Amino acid sequence: MMPLIEARALSKSFGSSQVLRDVSLSIGEGEIVSLIGENGAGKSTLSKILAGIVQPDSGTISLRGTAVSFSRPHESFEAGIGMVHQELCVAENLTIAENIGLGREPRRWGMVDSGALTVMAADALRRLGSGLSPSRLVGSLSAAERQLVEIARVLSFNARLLIFDEPTSSLSESEARSLLALLKRLRSDGVSILYVSHRLQEVQEVSDRVVALRDGCISGEMPYPPFERDRLIKMIVGREIQDTYGYRPRSRGAAALEVSAFRATPRHSPCSFAVRAGEIVGIAGLIGSGRTELLESIYGARRPAGGSVTVSGCPVSISSPAEAALAGITLVPESRGEQGLIAEWSITDNTNLSLIAIQRGPALRDRMAEGIITQRAIETLRIRCAGPDQPVRSLSGGNQQKVVLGRCLATEPRILLLDEPTRGVDVGARREIYSLLFSLAERGLAILFVSSELEEVIGIADRALVMSDGEIRGELGRESLSEHAIMALAAPLGRRAA
Repeated sequence: MMPLIEARALSKSFGSSQVLRDVSLSIGEGEIVSLIGENGAGKSTLSKILAGIVQPDSGTISLRGTAVSFSRPHESFEAGIGMVHQELCVAENLTIAENIGLGREPRRWGMVDSGALTVMAADALRRLGSGLSPSRLVGSLSAAERQLVEIARVLSFNARLLIFDEPTSSLSESEARSLLALLKRLRSDGVSILYVSHRLQEVQEVSDRVVALRDGCISGEMPYPPFERDRLIKMIVGREIQDTYGYRPRSRGAAALEVSAFRATPRHSPCSFAVRAGEIVGIAGLIGSGRTELLESIYGARRPAGGSVTVSGCPVSISSPAEAALAGITLVPESRGEQGLIAEWSITDNTNLSLIAIQRGPALRDRMAEGIITQRAIETLRIRCAGPDQPVRSLSGGNQQKVVLGRCLATEPRILLLDEPTRGVDVGARREIYSLLFSLAERGLAILFVSSELEEVIGIADRALVMSDGEIRGELGRESLSEHAIMALAAPLGRRAA
């Protein structure tokens, strides 16, 4: 049977770095093909070539047997190909409806027909199972809700091939399950899907076929299920990884961070807890439970509604990230693209960004010291790059996340806050990040992290705080951590089983 789309011998280089080497891939009608690989393997580049965002240096693409060439994204849209990007492409100053209909708004008497636009947006959101109101401003939404808007926009084009690049990276477990169910329904309707994901459980659940990339080349293919996790990992990294998390018990010191009667926002209930030196504490809960607001308020990125913060026994008043850094607190934010990096700047400039702000200022930069700090970050975090002067926009998502970590660690913090630390990061790089966190804790850092992946919380936390509706509903020690125990506390009171 003729495939819907077929790419043959695609190659692509950016400067001296060759990202793809003679890659061939086909996707049949109504087939879900998952594309896996380490960060920097070429997955996003291949996806963007198929979507007309990037042009290959060589190779061909055929759609239903006819050669095609896309020089702009709208040409691929017209051919029936839509893409949901890992980094969000939404306009914050527009409503959800305006984002979904952007560039193809229904008109009446020469004016935008807002009623028809709202109906179109509501229908797209309904297909996702989302209760978001089309009239809400996108700027008021969480990262997860913005991701849903991006998905709804692409689905509303009624494309025959949908390309998803890490679509569930900011979604809750229930939202991710809803999306996977939607993909299966679309497959039943004859829609073809290229699914790029680091979440191997999702790959195992939704795929008809799995293709792996490594160093820009096809490294393996599994043509039909079942897709054993160990074999998937070996195709990705070229070796077996027995334990993704590698939990390491360690001794813990006195309380490094204490919050008392702390309210991140007026809707939050007062909470009190402590994180000891050498301890890794997870914060679990559903999206919208208030986890991100809690971290941002401790860090000074938003003004808390009440309470106090103590660092190593000393009360502190933090009203800005710079003051947090001076107090020994740093934050790896939820969205690296919007909050963690300046994409056009180099690895060196981004790695030293926080340090410059609190120590010297831009007018008194010590380039030699910055070079040493950057090189240390590249080596310690294993950042795959052409060199310290490479713009971070040209790095893979996982390597960008490592640059954010490098920036935070450059201030030599005592308390490390992380919001979704492995979002969009492959299994090999995750293992490196977990190992780094354990090493930092062994050196005495206090670590408090938020994760929507329950398996991650269970895998690396010494204990977990579980939030729901702006309140810490309970605490679980490592011996009590399980998905069932977390969800029993995380479910809003009105939805708990009697």
